[in-house]
This record gives sequence, C-alpha cells and structure tokens, in this order.
Amino acid sequence: MPAIKPISRTASARPAGCATGFVVAFLGLFVAVGTGFGYVLSARPLYLAWQARSWTPTACDVVSSRIVESDGTSRADIVYRYEVGGRRYTADRYNFVPGLTGDSTVPAAVASHPPGATFECYVDPDDPSRAVINRTTTYWYYLGILFFALFAGVPAAAGYATLRTRRNHRTAGRMLTATQTLTATQAHSAGDGRFGHPSNPGEAAPLVLKPSASPLAKLLTITLICLFWNGIIGVFTYFEVRGIVEGQSFGWFLAFFLLLFQLVGVSLLVAVFHQLLALASPRPILTVSRGTVPLGASVSFGWELSGAAHRVSRLTISVRGREEARYRRGTDTHTDTNIFFSETLADVTHAMGIARGSGTIRIPADSMHTFTADNNKVIWSLHVAGEIARWPDVDETFDITVRPA
Repeated sequence: MPAIKPISRTASARPAGCATGFVVAFLGLFVAVGTGFGYVLSARPLYLAWQARSWTPTACDVVSSRIVESDGTSRADIVYRYEVGGRRYTADRYNFVPGLTGDSTVPAAVASHPPGATFECYVDPDDPSRAVINRTTTYWYYLGILFFALFAGVPAAAGYATLRTRRNHRTAGRMLTATQTLTATQAHSAGDGRFGHPSNPGEAAPLVLKPSASPLAKLLTITLICLFWNGIIGVFTYFEVRGIVEGQSFGWFLAFFLLLFQLVGVSLLVAVFHQLLALASPRPILTVSRGTVPLGASVSFGWELSGAAHRVSRLTISVRGREEARYRRGTDTHTDTNIFFSETLADVTHAMGIARGSGTIRIPADSMHTFTADNNKVIWSLHVAGEIARWPDVDETFDITVRPA
C-alpha cells in the first residue's frame, strides 16, 4: 500500500520545534523583564512601605534639601539626622519609590523640609540605620504592576497558548494520521475482498459545525495584542509628552521616532472597537448531514442566521481547500498558504434565503483529503460572508473533515 503523503514536500520536523522554541524563548525574555520591573518598581517598595507602618516616629533635623532633576524627571534629595539610643544616624530616604519620578509633589516636599528644620521621620526599630520621611503609598508604587501585567502577564499567556496549541496540533496530527492510515488500509483491503467498507455511526449523523475562531475569541486576541503593544508604547509616549511640554529636544525626537508605532497602536484600538461591534452581528449556524465528506462525494448542509438576519443584504457561502506548508529558509521559518480549491455554494440576496437555507457540498475526487502534520496541513472549510451596511460584516470560517474515498 503506498504511503499517504501531503501535496507539498514534507519539511523536517525540526523547524516547527525551533520556531516554537524561539517564540517561547522570546516571550520568556519579556516575562523575565516584566517580573524584574514588577519586583523593583512595585513588589519591594510596597513591602517596605507596609513594614514601615510599624517603624518608630523619631525627631529628625534636616541637613540639606534639594531637587535632583534628570531628563524631565525629579526626586526630593533630603538629608537628615536623628538620634537612637544615644547614637547619631544620617539618612536620605524620602520614600520607597526607586529612582526619579517627576512627581508634582517633589517641590512641595523639598520646600517643607528646609535645612535646619525639625520634623518627624520613621525609624526601623530593628535597624536604626534605616529611616524614611514619607511612608504613604502613591500611584507610583503601582507602576511596576502595570509593567508586570504588560511585559510578563500577556507574554506568559501568549507563551502558554503557543505551547498548548503546539501540543494540540501534534496530538491531532498523530490521531488524524493514524485514522487516515487505517482508512486507507481498509479501502485497499476492500479491493481484495478482505474487509467491507468502514462504518462509523458518527459519520452518518448530522453535525453542527463550530467556527474556527468565534467573534469573542477574536476580540480577546486583538485586545491582548492591543494592551501589550500600547502598554509599551504608552510608557515612551509619556516621556515624549513631558519632554515636549518642558521644551526638551529629546521629546521631539521621541515624537518623530514613535509616530509609526503610535499609528499601529491607534489601528489596534480601532480593530478592538470594530471587533467589539462584530459581537452584535448575526451569527451563522451551519449543519452538515454527516460528520465527514469522502473525496468525490457530496453532502447536504443547511444554514441559519441567529440574531438580526434582516440586516444582512447579501450572504455568500463557499467551500475552500487550502494547503499550509511550513519550512525553513536559512535561519527563518516560513509558512506558505495555497488555496487549491474554491467553489461558491450559495450566493443569496433575498431576506428569506439569507435567514436560512440549504445546499450541497461537493468535493472533487482528484483532490486531497484533510491532513495534519507538524509542517504540512490540508484544511477544508466553509467560509460564510455576510454584507451589512455601516456595520462589521459577517466573516466566519468552519472547518470540515474530508476523508479518503
């Protein structure tokens, strides 16, 4: 019996694994950076501020006070002395926020602590060398949480989805290949009279198809991408605006450099809004008369639009066969897609036919059945397109299974 092969040359299994590993490693870098930022900017300062609630109020004398500025940011540099147990200590910690913040309260903090003034600071009773002036948390303490969510949370979710999808594809590929091999063996043996035609009760029962990606899944995906992209660009945009307001040339340089990235961010926001509106579009429900379609055979199918079907002015349903081949060229991994078969099954413009109808799916006998492997796929699907005036159109794809004759 000849071996079942995909249409394209089967590539090595190594590129897919390398591509997945590269994606996971790349996302892991973001997770590491986001975790580091989250710890330094939020986790540690919040923990120290929580500890400082039990520190001892102590009289302190201001030695010097000034504002330290750099690239549009600033902090209060206040040096003060205090005495604990007959021993003198000197400290300069104002709060637990690391680095420069540019907080609008910095000038007021310095003005309220002039040299020679006496005020109340808070001293660690377990380590008198540690003291702080302001132990109240502000929004700067939570900046690291934003970094962690954008740089670590979103990439971690994307990495988990990548690994899960990779594992599901490999499992599905092994199961489908085994099924195809068994089917081909039965078909080959039937010619010798050793086996009858295979019979699977589930294949003869009507089946409601599931969309390959629901509008809600599309919305969640584009929203995560939008948050990740605009979260990163938003940090740099903040420094850009501050630089322009304060008349620094660096701000105009950032404005020129970030323009293209900001346009992409705006496009992502528009895409999120567009996909949000698409949730209110009518949803197609497709039912086929049997679970699988043999090559060279035909099955009947029906459709129904749930929701406001009257808003759809034209509905088209087509069957498509496409091949995906992933291969490696140098150090890059590429995926080529080729639609080798396409046929319109329904093209309806009257309201009754748009709301519900039926048709027939015919698969050419000389075509290729559904196939899934690590680097090659043959996918058959039904594509539903509905035109809606001044609203996101209906655009959904439903995969079907085509088996050998």
